[in-house]
Formats: sequence, C-alpha cells, structure tokens
Amino acid sequence: MVGCIRVAVVGLGVAGSYFAARLSRETRHEVYGFDMLPYPDSKCAWGGSKHELSRILKPFDMDFEEYILYEGRKLHVIFDGKGERTIPTVGLVTFDKNKVEERLIQLAAESGAKITRGRRVSLEDLSNFDLIVDASGVYRSILPRISGDIIFPNLEYRVEYEGQPPYDDFTVIPYPGLTGYTWFFPLGPKVAHVGGGDKLHRQKEYVEEFMLKHGGRRIKTIARPIRLLPFGRTQPVSIRRGDTHIVGVGEAIGTVFPLLGEGIIPSFQSAEILFECVSTGSLDIDSYISKLKQKFFYFDPIYRAILAKWQGKWSPTRTLPSLLYAYLKSKRIEERFGIKVRITDFLEIFRNT
Repeated sequence: MVGCIRVAVVGLGVAGSYFAARLSRETRHEVYGFDMLPYPDSKCAWGGSKHELSRILKPFDMDFEEYILYEGRKLHVIFDGKGERTIPTVGLVTFDKNKVEERLIQLAAESGAKITRGRRVSLEDLSNFDLIVDASGVYRSILPRISGDIIFPNLEYRVEYEGQPPYDDFTVIPYPGLTGYTWFFPLGPKVAHVGGGDKLHRQKEYVEEFMLKHGGRRIKTIARPIRLLPFGRTQPVSIRRGDTHIVGVGEAIGTVFPLLGEGIIPSFQSAEILFECVSTGSLDIDSYISKLKQKFFYFDPIYRAILAKWQGKWSPTRTLPSLLYAYLKSKRIEERFGIKVRITDFLEIFRNT
C-alpha cells in the first residue's frame, strides 16, 4: 500500500473508534467506519488507569478528567474463607466509556470519516477497500476463527444503592481455581458496576449470590463474552485477500490481560500501534506484530501460570520464574495498570484460589 488508501474499520469500540479518529484526522486516507450497534452501548462503566488513558487520548485534546466517574484509593481482593488483601491504587478510575467512544466517533466524522452504524458488514461487503481493520472484538467478524479460542461468558449489572454500598472501593472476589471472579467497581457515591466472569460458566450463580447478600437495584444489565486467549496465541492476526490487507486490532487479536480480563487500555494501545504502522501509507505486518509483542510481553507468562492453575499443576517453584519475569517488566510501567505492581500480590492470588 502506497499513498492515499481506502480503509474500512469494522467495529467502533475503543480500538476501532480510536484508530478511525486518528487516521481520519492525521492522514489523507479515506476512512469508513462500521458498527452493528446504532450507538455506543457499553451499559456498564469500566476501570482503567487515568494516567495511561490521559496519555492515549492526548492526540485528540480530550481532557480525560471530564470522563472520570470515580477514582479509587485501593483495590480489595477477597479470598473465600482465606482473608483479604489490599493493593494500593495508582490512578485507578471508572469512567464513562460510552462518552469516550462517542467523542472519538464524532471526531472521526468531523474529519471526513464516513460512519455507518446499525449495520452488520461481512468481508463480501468490503471488496473495494485496500485495508480492512477487524476491530469487532470477541466476535472477530472479518478475520477467521481462532483455533483453541478461550472465551468467558460475563454477567454485569449497573447497581444503585439506597444506603451504604457493600464496599468502599474497588473490590474483586476470585473464584476457586482462579476460574474467574466477581467484581465491584464504584461509579459514584451510590452506584457501582457489579459483574462476574467464569471459565466454568457459573458467573450467574456467583453474581446473583452477591446481589442477594448485598442488595441494590439493578439499573442496567449486560451479558457478553470476553476473550481470554492472549495476543500471541490468537492467530491469524492478518490475512490477505487479493490486493486487500485484513488486519486485527483490539480484543479481536487478544488484547486482554488474562489475570483481570482487562482489555480497554491494551485495545487502545494496539490501535495506537496500528495507526503508527499505517499512517505513512504502508503496512508492514511483521513490524506491527513485533511491536505488539513488545507491548504485551507480560500477557503470556501470566497466561501460562493461569493455565497451570486450571490444570492443577500450579506451584510457586514451577511458575515463579514466569511470574517474576512478568513482574519485573510490569513494575516499570506501573502507572499503566492503575495499581501498585507487587510480586507478593501475584503469589497470594495464586496461592489462595
């Protein structure tokens, strides 16, 4: 690909909206965005590091502080019958993801991108594009299916409390065998995001047990899956159909941190990398994949430790080398996570589940 090209972005979540907005604002490429939903509809807010999100949105002159709903002080990790661990936070916030996506899509449209919402498109509909970007998340609607994919079902509620909420800050309750966890993320003084995801599909049982115990009024509900198979194991990342390049970005290629199921910041980061690789008018797939590997180096060691846990093979001596590697590298980018990165926390989570 050389010069000005026609680009189709399929999926306008965080990765797709970011990529479409930057490409339409900063290049002369002809950008088209497609999404099957008529408007952004995350329903439940989500968490992330305000430091990294502020950096990511800087090219758009967006003040991320305007989108923050709640800033935490600590993260509680509650082990069933085995006590609790508190992890200090470093700018961990919940924010209005819908409004962020809406603003990015608006900026893309204002810069000339042609946006089509409420329409599902297939590869056959996109035959006249030089580049097709699959940003469709777990559904991977353009790229081929992944062999051995691991997808977790989730159940999430936006909950309003009349009195005091059950917890005063971010809280996660891991399930036995580290097959998933229930989470409580504050969205404000009386509102929280309560959800659960489980490899063994028991999320409804766990979340309903939490709701029965703590009460609260369900404002919104969403049940959606997430991909837990990490980048590096989600092949193919890219294919070619004649003269058309098709490349994945975001959750479609496994940009989800396996231990937490957190994919917003990694998806933004992957879109940032893809923009850098496409903005010049050429796409070097090998360079794109290499940069993704460098960015998400900490995914696979954590994933291997989780696999060992699922298989009943986890032990500190067996998995400590990979966890230690992930810890030493992750400690250098602590602000990206929004929490203090400590090896003792990694080990306690694995020991107590």
